[in-house]
Amino acid sequence: MTVTITNVMAISLDGMIGMHALESDSERRAYDFTNMDDREFVRGQLEQADAVITGANSLRASGSTWVVANDRGENPAWIVFTTRGLDERLEFWKQKNVRRIVVSPFPVQSELCAASDVENWTFTEKNLPELVDRLSAEGLRRILLFGGGAINKMFYENNLVDFAKITLCPLIIAGVKSPHFVDMGLTKPTHLQAISSVLKGDLVFLTYKVKK
Repeated sequence: MTVTITNVMAISLDGMIGMHALESDSERRAYDFTNMDDREFVRGQLEQADAVITGANSLRASGSTWVVANDRGENPAWIVFTTRGLDERLEFWKQKNVRRIVVSPFPVQSELCAASDVENWTFTEKNLPELVDRLSAEGLRRILLFGGGAINKMFYENNLVDFAKITLCPLIIAGVKSPHFVDMGLTKPTHLQAISSVLKGDLVFLTYKVKK
């Protein structure tokens, strides 16, 4: 069985994922970026996933991972990319029954990881395909990519994304510090094939297959 990586993101009409980098889900809901329909959509994706990849800022904003059992009765593993570690006060370190993996270019917070049963894998963008191979070897083959922009860029740049499931939200943000859906710097365009679109209220749920 091959690995399938699905990028799941909510974006504004101008391609932003928030007003600022550390924006929480509650902040987004406060100005109607997302709503319960989108939250239930994300929950449905988690119920069919073995693992979730996200960036450090996304975790810093939420403080912890979602805890949603998948169709195998297990909580998806959470893989967090960071270059400088994570705040020791985050609820993430105290979570139980969730496999947590911190991925960094060098070992980080070894004592804290060991005390919290958090794994620390050392990978860089250059050997990202090897990381995916390792996840596959450990049976983590249905993978959600939650971003943010820097993480999304790495996976698109390495041609590792198979599908994109985008919730298009009816607002324009255009903030000076607004993070992009994909950070600038791709060396070539990524082309996608439209699979489906579903209108629910003012949200549009779009599914694309990445052309390879």
